[in-house]
Amino acid sequence: MDEVTAAAERMHQVTKELSRRYQFRDRNAICCHGLSVTQCYALDALADNGALTVTALARHLFLAVSTVTRILEPLERKDLARRRRGTGDRREVRVAITRRGRALLGRIRVDLVATQRALLAPLARAEREAVVKTLEGLVAAVTRWQDGCGPGECGPVSREPGTRRAGGSR
Repeated sequence: MDEVTAAAERMHQVTKELSRRYQFRDRNAICCHGLSVTQCYALDALADNGALTVTALARHLFLAVSTVTRILEPLERKDLARRRRGTGDRREVRVAITRRGRALLGRIRVDLVATQRALLAPLARAEREAVVKTLEGLVAAVTRWQDGCGPGECGPVSREPGTRRAGGSR
């Protein structure tokens, strides 16, 4: 096995375990606030990006529009998000976070950041910076890959006709 393949195998194992552990950390921190992790991700996207169409929110969350519609129903009932029909195109539905949703998300973020702080605190400053910089680089690389740009090349990856690029279109 060549060095890059060996590193890719290790990366697969490490990211799989990290994702699993963070998924449950997020669930434990978020569910006590009465939300699912996916509902929290939806509120987070709306807080960071402003009002979005349901289609744009679905692309952001890597979910089907019908799934996002089901996620939004309880958020609306709890007055955490609000859907509105488009003014120009009545088929367009835009969704925004409410003041109450923003307040709840703020409390959840405090809990999640406290966890990150506990993980980073024992590390030296240079190590903390290296961890964050490496994770930022990994996110950028994954985003490029999802958008169809591989290492050393850029452009749409071949897909089945009629399918969309994960994470949205250009």
